Amino acid sequence: AATPHSVLPIGLGARDTLRLESKLPLYGNDLDDDHTPLEAGLGWAVKLDKGEFIGAAALREQKAKGLERKLVGFKMDDRAIARHGYEIVDRSRGAGELAAIGVVTSGGPAPFVGGAIGLGYVPAAFADAGTKLTIDCRGKDATATVVSGKFYKRG
Repeated sequence: AATPHSVLPIGLGARDTLRLESKLPLYGNDLDDDHTPLEAGLGWAVKLDKGEFIGAAALREQKAKGLERKLVGFKMDDRAIARHGYEIVDRSRGAGELAAIGVVTSGGPAPFVGGAIGLGYVPAAFADAGTKLTIDCRGKDATATVVSGKFYKRG
């Protein structure tokens, strides 16, 4: 029905590219029962001062203590593509410590951004814009840089 209007069908890959470039989290990938809205950067959607709701006390406590981890957006520094489930690592840790500090929740190519981008949870100390991350891409380390805000903004 859409063919006369030059509309073509698209799939989930196209949807993921569009939502990722806008830094929109996807439930099941970037949002789940193990991460709070505050950690996911969605504090603006949770009104802690507008009455009680399930989980309000826990969120107020988390906000007061400060976040231990955050969902960040990152742009790959080279041609590698970070995919869902890849570990974000800190290779400077000692031999007795785990190198994994986080996990990529979404990632892929970003045609309008120029390169590959992704989202992942990292300790708050690694969440500032400009911070360099190391992603274990199928056994090879690739570097990425944390970005602030959306990846793509209309001009």
